[in-house]
Amino acid sequence: MAIRSILCLVDGGEDSAATIRSAVQIAMAHDAYLEALHVELDPQYAVPIAADGMTATMIEDIVDTVAKEGEKRAQAAENAVREGVEAAGASLSDPAAEPTPGFAVAFRKLQGREHDTVARHGMLFDLIVLTRRHGAGEAPATPTLETALMESGRPVLVAAPTVPPKIGHRVAVAWRATVPGAHALQGALPLLAGAEAVTVITVDDGHSDDAQPEQVTGYLARHGIRAESRRIAARGRDAGDAILQQAGEADADLLVMGAYAHSRLRQLILGGVTSTVLRQANVPLLLAH
Repeated sequence: MAIRSILCLVDGGEDSAATIRSAVQIAMAHDAYLEALHVELDPQYAVPIAADGMTATMIEDIVDTVAKEGEKRAQAAENAVREGVEAAGASLSDPAAEPTPGFAVAFRKLQGREHDTVARHGMLFDLIVLTRRHGAGEAPATPTLETALMESGRPVLVAAPTVPPKIGHRVAVAWRATVPGAHALQGALPLLAGAEAVTVITVDDGHSDDAQPEQVTGYLARHGIRAESRRIAARGRDAGDAILQQAGEADADLLVMGAYAHSRLRQLILGGVTSTVLRQANVPLLLAH
C-alpha cells in the first residue's frame, strides 16, 4: 500500500513545528496529500467538569476562558502549519477543494473532543502523524495517541522533538510476533521501500520463539526490501531499552514497532516496551496496534 494521504494533528503546542515539519517531509517524499488538523474543544464540554455547585456567571466565565484559550491555540497551530509549509517551499491548499493525486497541504479546523475526532477523521487517511507530547510524571501516551492507535485502524507516526534530515533513511524494525507487530510492519512497507538501510531487531527473552528475525527479512525481501537482522539476548534488561540501544547503534532515524501487545492498563501499572520506547526514544516512531 502506498502512502497517498496523511493526517497530522497540530495542537498549537510547543511541539507543533516539529510535528508539521515531519509530516510535510513524509508527504513530499511520497507525493501525498497532507491535511493538518486542529481540533478546538467545544467550550460546552468544560461545563460538566466544573458546573457542580457553580453559579451561572461562574460557568459563563469558564466557557469564555476556554473559548479564548482555544482561539489562541488555533492561531498558534495555523501559524506553525504555514511556517512549516513555507519552509518546504510549498503553499496551503483549500481543504474543500476537489481531491486530486499528488502533493498538497491543507489546514482544517474541527470542533469536538480531540481524541475522538482524530481517530474518527483519521480512518480515511493512510497515516496519522502525532506529537509525543508528555512531560515528566505523565503517562507515556496521550489519550489522543492511544485512541488513534486503538480505534482508527491506521499506523501512527509519533514525531520526535527534533526532526531528522530524512525520516526513513535508516529504519529499525523492532519485531515481535504479535498482531500489532504485523500491523506495524505492513504499515511501514512504503517507508521501508525507500530506505537506504533497514535493520530488524528482535529481543530473545528465552521464553518464546518470537526472536526469528530472518523470517522478517525474508518477508521484506519478497517486497524488494533488503534488510539485515540483529538478534539480541535480553539478559535481564528491559526489552525497550535493548531495542533503543540497537536502534541507536544502527543510526536509525525511524523506529517501527507494534504498540500495546499487552493491555494498556498492564503497561501503565507494570511498564512495558511501548511505554519505555515512548518515554525514551529520540527518533520518530511508526506504531500500530
